[in-house]
Amino acid sequence: MTTAANSTPRLLAPEALAAIATIAQAPMREGHDVRILRDGALTFPAMLALIRAAKRGVCFENFIFANDGTGERFAKALESAAARGASVRVLYDPMGTLLVRGGSIARRLKRSRVRARAFRPVGALAPWSWLHLRHRDHRKLLIGDQLGAVVGGLCVADNWAPAERGGGGWRDTAVMVRGPAVADLQLAFERMWHRARATARVADQDTRLTMELPRAAPAPVPKGDATVVVVGDRPGTRRVAAMYAWLADHAEQTIELSDAYMIAPRPVTQALLGAARRGVRVRLLLPGRNNHPIAGLAARRMYAPLLDAGVEIHEWDGVMLHAKTVVVDGAISMIGSSNLDPLSLHRNYELNVLVADLATGARMRDLFAQDLALASPITPVEWRRRPRWARLAEWLAGWFEWNL
Repeated sequence: MTTAANSTPRLLAPEALAAIATIAQAPMREGHDVRILRDGALTFPAMLALIRAAKRGVCFENFIFANDGTGERFAKALESAAARGASVRVLYDPMGTLLVRGGSIARRLKRSRVRARAFRPVGALAPWSWLHLRHRDHRKLLIGDQLGAVVGGLCVADNWAPAERGGGGWRDTAVMVRGPAVADLQLAFERMWHRARATARVADQDTRLTMELPRAAPAPVPKGDATVVVVGDRPGTRRVAAMYAWLADHAEQTIELSDAYMIAPRPVTQALLGAARRGVRVRLLLPGRNNHPIAGLAARRMYAPLLDAGVEIHEWDGVMLHAKTVVVDGAISMIGSSNLDPLSLHRNYELNVLVADLATGARMRDLFAQDLALASPITPVEWRRRPRWARLAEWLAGWFEWNL
């Protein structure tokens, strides 16, 4: 079934938005200004500007806060904000930072007025800490004065810095939101801040912090026309997987999805297959070269049934595609930290923003089209002709997919 060109997509109907809010288990908020941010070239300056403009408080949360040139720029901005009297809190995942050279720069912040907290650190002298080894904080969030927030897939490390400035030039997407949903993102941060405190090895002197900033700051007011809901996920809830499946089941015209490690669970895969079979144009943009090769091989195990159903698959020709986005019928867009893999969908803490807005959807579709111009299509004929060693590698990788 398709929607007439001049009619409102059914996904924007009140009953559809109510269903989305029910899956997200979060309120649907109206009145937002939404800005899509492509790569570190646009995202990092926007984040730094938000930090530098903050007068009351900054809440910063990221899976990787690296001790490199990019991390240094952010550390200086956060220290400056604290020095001028803003309440600055930094939440980082120590396991995530093990993935980059130099460790985390967040430790340096503890020597300043910045309150830096590690999420569930693992220690040899605390064997119980290993029970939560897989339950990591994979979220990427920045809030300035509770007036603006940035959510996306970018970690704070040189991999995401522009190549022309010496960075890795990874492809990624974030979104800046201004409006009432910023208060929901603030609440999401507060909950993670408390989870981190509950497992911290060293007591923090600040026992009054929890909701001081939200009470002191004015409530975010409407800034635009976009409707927004925060889609958070934590171990066991599977909200993001349910959201992807529901959107695919209710798509009428197009699904345009970008993902770094697409090892989707069966309900999501079946929903995408069903959408393609009933005539929805389903297009996937996935990495051509993956920074986690086993994950890339495991993802390719899923190509054959998708291609047979009519799904179009394109592989990014650049260094690394790390974006986690979807736009459905040009009406519903979701941007955030959740990959379509078992770690994100079942084990990690994740954070995404879903935007119900035709203007935002149009910008996301334009961005997707630009990306496809820099990607290579995978055809069913080409895929069936791939060498046997490739098929064997994909099969072997599939044995590890639950741990990816």
